[in-house]
Amino acid sequence: MNETVQAASKKTWTEAELEALPEDGYIHEVVNGDLIRSPKNNFQDGNIAARHFLALGNHVQQQRLGVVLDSSTGFWMRNRNCRAPDISFISRGRLAGWKPSTRRFFEGAPDLAVEILSPSNARSETDNRLTDFFSSGTQIAWVISPDNACVEVCHSPIARQLFGSGGFLDGERLLPGFRYGIADLFKGWEWD
Repeated sequence: MNETVQAASKKTWTEAELEALPEDGYIHEVVNGDLIRSPKNNFQDGNIAARHFLALGNHVQQQRLGVVLDSSTGFWMRNRNCRAPDISFISRGRLAGWKPSTRRFFEGAPDLAVEILSPSNARSETDNRLTDFFSSGTQIAWVISPDNACVEVCHSPIARQLFGSGGFLDGERLLPGFRYGIADLFKGWEWD
């Protein structure tokens, strides 16, 4: 469940203020001037994120396509919302002037944003996140629903297609050669 910490008037947050927030077990984002606190992922969501992160990260590294980042990375949207997708990919061409040691939030959205839904996520919240991402540079978003064992592949806030466990996540032109079975996101332990 997301919790909004509101000020008397809309605040313009700086990176320094966001970085100075205590490690309180929440992921912090800024939406329309409000600080939004979301709980960390549960075990299932963390497991899905780790599997997908490893597969995506290995492909991106082998092909030298750019960088894959986790949910602790902040992205400044064009409307000055600060979003943190569960997994994100930024293409090599957009990393000019950036180094692995750069200590700033990324200006703009990732090329690929991956969101893992929690039971508390409202449809309107997901729609607002997608609007921010696509208006700020995202090319593809994958919205993973653990409860329904499916993924919504989005090319805009309205161009969206649902794929079940028989489908694949395809990197398309953004991540050439990347193909990952949706069922693999939700499978049991390797040793079962």
